[in-house]
Amino acid sequence: MKFLLILALVFLSLSSCTKDELSQTAGPQTPDCGFVQVLTDEVIVGVQFPKGKYKINVFGITCEEVMGNKGLFSQFLQLGDNDPLPSPWIHLKDAVGAPKFVKSTSTNVGFRVQRVGD
Repeated sequence: MKFLLILALVFLSLSSCTKDELSQTAGPQTPDCGFVQVLTDEVIVGVQFPKGKYKINVFGITCEEVMGNKGLFSQFLQLGDNDPLPSPWIHLKDAVGAPKFVKSTSTNVGFRVQRVGD
């Protein structure tokens, strides 16, 4: 009887660790797009981006749209400290971990910028 109770508890704890499709939040599902070197301390919509090396991950968007001199991240870095992001982009203020930028119409389309070194 104790064995069945323990087995049931293990099953319940494992099943509570999984997420169904509706409760999952968007996040990088593919390898990173590469690295960007930020040469000077920058601020994007109030978020500090100290100079250093950043890894870019995308979700629901291509790496080409985010990376490079004409990519979204480069465009965001060129904004003034108090400038808003171009529509429809927003910063997810409550995102856990690295800063995330998403299209306001869908949190399933965007990118994450994680500082990985100096």
